[in-house]
Amino acid sequence: MATTRLTFHTEIAKSYRAARVASRLDDGRRAALACELVFETPPSVDEDWRVGLIVGPSGSGKTSAARALYDAALDWRPEWRDDRPIVDEFAEVDFDRLDAALAAVGFGSPVRQLQRYSTLSVGERFRCDLARTLLEAPGEVAVVDEFANALDRAVALAAAATTRKALDRGVFGARKLVAVACRDDVAEPLEPDWTLDMASGKLARGRLRRRSLRFAIREGAASLWRDYRAFHYLSGALNRASSCLVATLEEEDGTAFDVAFCALLPCEGRRGRRRVHRLVVRPEFQGLGIGGAFLDALGALERSRGFGLEIVVGTPFFVRRLARSPVWRLRNVYPHGRRQRSHGKESGGSFGRAVASFEYVGG
Repeated sequence: MATTRLTFHTEIAKSYRAARVASRLDDGRRAALACELVFETPPSVDEDWRVGLIVGPSGSGKTSAARALYDAALDWRPEWRDDRPIVDEFAEVDFDRLDAALAAVGFGSPVRQLQRYSTLSVGERFRCDLARTLLEAPGEVAVVDEFANALDRAVALAAAATTRKALDRGVFGARKLVAVACRDDVAEPLEPDWTLDMASGKLARGRLRRRSLRFAIREGAASLWRDYRAFHYLSGALNRASSCLVATLEEEDGTAFDVAFCALLPCEGRRGRRRVHRLVVRPEFQGLGIGGAFLDALGALERSRGFGLEIVVGTPFFVRRLARSPVWRLRNVYPHGRRQRSHGKESGGSFGRAVASFEYVGG
């Protein structure tokens, strides 16, 4: 296998303090200031791969290797202004493509897309940086240094998985991604086609396969809505007649965390049928398919209890997902929305927003 050899030499500065420090070193240690990196060469850009991973501890030469291999791509950085929302920062990107791209990297919340970059969390900024890099960086290869290093473990794994899914679906065209990371736990959800371990200099080829997500559904208190309402695209309090359920993601090591919330209401005038009142996936776990899987599971759960389940949605990504699903059937499309009635009185609804209604039909 071909190898790459890089040599770096640090000149000792001709200053008083540098001389004082250098005087503590013998000739052997001074020679160590000349550093050599040797590693097996990753596949070329022309070869058939989509995602590469350069991983290793701090100081192992990850960034130096990435710069030697992909100099221009590594140095490209998105610039953000503080006088306009996230959706206006992608000036050269068609809106429909942008909408799909933001949803694909787990930043599909309209509420968050209308925020300025400076107001976002570290995890949200990472997803926005990732979307802009994959959409706008020059060349065929996009390089993301410090990939998910600043995120906690659960969020980092979710970000890696959503990125791979988006690339596989062609959301970013033929773009290739090289992720540079300290944490090797992102390898499983990222499913790289090749991995360069800078600790050993060894290259491993072949796409890893991530394990399936497992989550449990439990009854939840209405008070949990306060943890999710800021992420929902509709405002307003939760209906007091709601029954609430929570999806909890379960890891193999026994850790678990709540990732999604759903509130159900009876369909007025339609005995034996219920409708989704609110459905929210926490932003850091969006893009993994949790919302759709949660909804499918709720439909099956309600059917086992003797109820039918319906939902009215306006988010284009979710409409497309349900329209393709074999367990959901499109009932109606409302280009201008519809008014909701409760106890014979109008109670808001989706008037003024294009929506579609679906019902669960099972497999």
